[in-house]
Amino acid sequence: MTTHRAVSLCLARSLAAIALALAAAGAAHAQSKVDVIFTAGPTGGSWTPMAAAASQVINKRFADLNVQVEPGAALVNMEKIRAEKADIGWSMTTVMADAREGTGQFAGKKTDKALFVANFYPNVWQLVVPADSNIKSVKDLKGQPVALPARGNTSLVSGWEYLLKVNGMTLNDLGPKSYGPVSSNAEAMKNRQAMAAGWFTVVPASFVMDLGASMKVRMLGLSDAEFQALKKLNAGFVRHTVKAGVYKEQGVTEDVITFQSPTVLVASAATPADVIYKVTKAIVEGRGEFAAVAKVMEGVTAADMAQNFEMPYHPGAEKYYREAGLLK
Repeated sequence: MTTHRAVSLCLARSLAAIALALAAAGAAHAQSKVDVIFTAGPTGGSWTPMAAAASQVINKRFADLNVQVEPGAALVNMEKIRAEKADIGWSMTTVMADAREGTGQFAGKKTDKALFVANFYPNVWQLVVPADSNIKSVKDLKGQPVALPARGNTSLVSGWEYLLKVNGMTLNDLGPKSYGPVSSNAEAMKNRQAMAAGWFTVVPASFVMDLGASMKVRMLGLSDAEFQALKKLNAGFVRHTVKAGVYKEQGVTEDVITFQSPTVLVASAATPADVIYKVTKAIVEGRGEFAAVAKVMEGVTAADMAQNFEMPYHPGAEKYYREAGLLK
């Protein structure tokens, strides 16, 4: 009897020890989640919903990663990564070029902390004015009220300021100016408080579609001379044609030749390679899910996403692309 009790007691203690061990293992597993800060985009643009989609794609495939999306913008994102306040974030080839070379907005702030993860889609400059206005070129905006992106946004710096510069103008040559997110820019135009709004974003752009539902619009193109001057300011720009059919109902009936800077996902050099390996694997293999957010992602291949535009890969991204046979 005593032996039976001793065995029972021993068994009870063993079971208790096992339960404690399992509880400790569970707690350790819960605590092992890694927070990944994703700095995204401004309100109303495509970057925020794309970041939300990316976070879901990543979290679904790697439960140990806890991706948290924060508001941002291309220049803001680069600053946060430079200061190691974010792990991953959207950027553009032009911003990356300036940051790595210490030019433009990053004069005196050269950094090699932002590393390439994946290429996503063309980020196209789209500048629209009311179709019934006499504004046919950037120079015609002199003295006109204009709705501008928030200060620090790359659409203001690499879009507006660069475009004005190659036309011998500055922001001071414009009339009354309002600064804010793309949604408020569109509202200002609807209310005729502004005669122009321009952003780097996907095609079709939500703000152009929104505006076009209230008024016919004209999209301003870019001459070869203007584009060559832009290339001297930043070699990351490439030509892009917005086809006439895209905004036909909004009033754009002909092809518009403009420019773009590809949207890329970058990561901090301080973020561990194993984390970025998982991020890269998740977004590349789950790329089909992004088309529901941005139609421009339809048909994007793994090879497209691996295209780095001569930017250095994050070690984690490079490991994945080599394993996938996308890098030699």
